[in-house]
Amino acid sequence: MKYLLRRSGKKPKNKMPGIEIKVVIAGHVDHGKSTLVGRLLCDTGQMHADRKEKVEKRCKRDGKRFEFAFLLDAFEEEQDQGITIDAAEIRWNFGGKRFLLIDTPGHREFSKNMATGASKADAAIILLDAGEGIREQFRRHSRILAMLGIENIIVAVNKMDLAAYNARKFAAIKEEAGAFLARLGIPPAAVIPICALHGENLVQKSPKMPWYYGHPLAGALLDMKINKNTGLEPLRFSIQDVYKSGEKRIYAGRVESGVIRKGQELVFLPSGKTTSVKTIEKWHEPGVKTAKHGDCVGVTLAEPLSVERGEVAVGRKRAPAVSNLVRANIFWMGGQPLTAGRGYKFRLAAQEAGCRLVSVENVIDADTFEKMDASEDAIARNNMGDVTLQLDRPLVYDEFSKVAAMGRFVLVDEGRVSGGGIILGDARARLPGREIKDRKVFTERSGVTKEARRKRNGHPGFAIWLTGLPGSGKSTIARELEKKLFEAGVQVYALDGDNIRHGINRDLGYSCADRAENIRRLSELARLFSDAGLAVITAFISPFESDRQKARETIGAENFIEAFVDCPLQVCEKRDPKGLYKKARRGEILNFTGVHAPYERPVRPDITLRTDSIDAAAAVKKLLDFLKRKGKIK
Repeated sequence: MKYLLRRSGKKPKNKMPGIEIKVVIAGHVDHGKSTLVGRLLCDTGQMHADRKEKVEKRCKRDGKRFEFAFLLDAFEEEQDQGITIDAAEIRWNFGGKRFLLIDTPGHREFSKNMATGASKADAAIILLDAGEGIREQFRRHSRILAMLGIENIIVAVNKMDLAAYNARKFAAIKEEAGAFLARLGIPPAAVIPICALHGENLVQKSPKMPWYYGHPLAGALLDMKINKNTGLEPLRFSIQDVYKSGEKRIYAGRVESGVIRKGQELVFLPSGKTTSVKTIEKWHEPGVKTAKHGDCVGVTLAEPLSVERGEVAVGRKRAPAVSNLVRANIFWMGGQPLTAGRGYKFRLAAQEAGCRLVSVENVIDADTFEKMDASEDAIARNNMGDVTLQLDRPLVYDEFSKVAAMGRFVLVDEGRVSGGGIILGDARARLPGREIKDRKVFTERSGVTKEARRKRNGHPGFAIWLTGLPGSGKSTIARELEKKLFEAGVQVYALDGDNIRHGINRDLGYSCADRAENIRRLSELARLFSDAGLAVITAFISPFESDRQKARETIGAENFIEAFVDCPLQVCEKRDPKGLYKKARRGEILNFTGVHAPYERPVRPDITLRTDSIDAAAAVKKLLDFLKRKGKIK
């Protein structure tokens, strides 16, 4: 990504207040994107004179005609070819507002570069050539913008001089472009006839097009309604790096949403570490007390923390989601289809994680907008779809509809940006128990009541749900507790996770979806044992809070006892009774809880067993005492 203008360490003059609106410039190659930006800068007095002079001298030396596009195409390769390859970022002030213009490549080979530039934009200008009309890159770039959720669109119909400033020609293009964008759900805010080369309808209205009554392009940009920095957005401060300056440790990043204030309490996610803001550091601006959406700043903390790049600082309220399983709407541009089982990189703000496609809910043909067969769990090049993605570690995100900057991502395949999309929500919320296929199935009630079973057995039926990291001691405690209860005359049975996977759950793997189904089946099995009047002990990792809550609801809250076998990860890994942690660290086991996959600590367990400080016998005694106090056993 190229940063042009104001790259020196000097403080810029005439700095505009307020937020910075990011506008991506898209469209077909040779339709005039770079010329448009170069002319805007020159016509508003924001192009450095020495830069223009340098480009003019080079053009004279090479025998080329000077073009405004050359002011932006800093790479010699681009000037030689006459196309933009990378995406250039140019700061431009106009009408009391600050803009970041992102000039992206129009050539089909560089669509991925365009997607990277567009992934951070608030609005877009799509250029069309009045002589050529709508071509494939217009459609492709429009789809990318739609998939990234960019709704503020201006269409600029360029090179009106080559169309003899013909109003009918413009009207036909306006109608076709407007209809296409409307089908994508992003109807344009304005369609403007321009001639970038001559500066017509850019800053001032052109007398050569008296039939056009709307704003010139610069005025239309001012008129756009960008819903940013209302003061109501939740704080999202994305950490990009940590620097040491003397005695200070400065956490540098970007305010993706909301406002960060001196003295404010912060929670860093996904680590969960907390502290408060001591100072806000901004280049050449001492004594800063606040930083808002779009600001790149550093902060020092009241208590220095070990925080890594990619962590997100948030406030106490309106927290984002932290998950490794997401539902998303994507547009795929990779050379090979997006397929299940293949590894990709997932990038969101400063975060990055390995990623795999779990399932494809639907596929949309980007040319016809018709639904296609999604049975193969793959999305071909230039198609769109709704998918479930599994990450190799939990990341922080928001649904795009709530916080756009934290709900927009790109996918990388073999080092190249190959897709982009928006997050619709947490996929675990879409993994309920499977529906009954046969609606003619009815529930039959037992002829023996729970009270009758209680009298016969001498105790009620109940379930003790042991949850914790691998190696925390769940299975050992379950075996010892089963013995003690049996010796006390309790009808009891222990269900161990490994044993269950040899039987009724042998068809399940370790994806988030399969883990959820594993717990669902176990919950139903434990409910049957409990209904039969038995004490059932389960020893399952059950890493997700939502799944444990569903188990409580299935078995019945009055019969459900959540026992958190609490042991630090480093202790569990040191024990490693089955050698699984070592295999996971070597990459021989994937999706291993504690290494690749998350474990969500219980929020309010009924009882906690700290097995790093007590042995199995003490843990069992603690459980027996608890059961007696609750009236489950005598």
